Amino acid sequence: MPTQREMLRADLRPLLLNALHSAGLLSPPDQSLARYRLSADLHAHLLDPDITALEDYLLDHSHLPGPRANLELVAAFGDEVGALCADPDLSLNHSYVALGWLIAHLLTRYPPAVFGDDPDSPLQMPQFCGLVAQGEWAVAFHHVEAGVAALLDYAGSPLWRVREGVAFGLQRMLRHDWTGTINRLRRRALDAGPYEWRAMVAGVAEPPLLDDPARALDALDLHYAALAALRHLPAGSRRADPVRTLRQALAYSVSVVVAAAPEAGFAQMHAWAAWDDPDVAWVLRENLKKKRLAPWPDHLDVLRATLARQKDG
Repeated sequence: MPTQREMLRADLRPLLLNALHSAGLLSPPDQSLARYRLSADLHAHLLDPDITALEDYLLDHSHLPGPRANLELVAAFGDEVGALCADPDLSLNHSYVALGWLIAHLLTRYPPAVFGDDPDSPLQMPQFCGLVAQGEWAVAFHHVEAGVAALLDYAGSPLWRVREGVAFGLQRMLRHDWTGTINRLRRRALDAGPYEWRAMVAGVAEPPLLDDPARALDALDLHYAALAALRHLPAGSRRADPVRTLRQALAYSVSVVVAAAPEAGFAQMHAWAAWDDPDVAWVLRENLKKKRLAPWPDHLDVLRATLARQKDG
């Protein structure tokens, strides 16, 4: 019996193919003109039935409003876009050009302001799926630098699910081209803000990506840079929403990368504890609660004692 994800892929493939072959698919510049200029011909493209059918499917199967979006749909969409990128029966005009245009359309079709930044609106699902698709498309056609930049442009979205979509898109890129993607992330880290840091640490903190020791050390190194950035933020900015969002991501991501590289990871945790920074200490205390670190009780005891002395002092 096919899985839920396989059934969703089977539904999505004809919808995607129809949209890619649709005469109504516009380049990103023309798409912007269609939305903002009073032209009946251009506006008609926004109502193209093949593209609308794909959008409607994503909205109808989003599971929103509700407590949990349909992540199987998001994953299936990314899988199917990846398959289309590699499909030898599709011309480059469709797998590269038209698919790139379609992804751009999904990313911009429903800006959050259109639905009042409602975090439960199904209208965010095309953008959510588009971000995962962006990661697949960018890495398939060797646009790694542009792909990372395009994803991080959405890292500061007012919608937490869209921010999660950025991390998912980065994970798709890391899965296919770890070295190229992590190098681009290091470059972006030089001037990253808290929302971008949040996307990067969440992106690399995915256990299946860290089964190689070298990758785990790369992820640990990125976390060192993220915590150093947090440590050097002015005290007055640390309760702002971007920094709070970064802290919440680090509150679980540190334990993921430490569990993947425990020798270097715990050595780093002890060093971080010695920084005696209140926000870094909070991040460490939260990670010490994670079951994935339970196999190393001696390290946990020492870290808890160090952090307790700082708190008492």
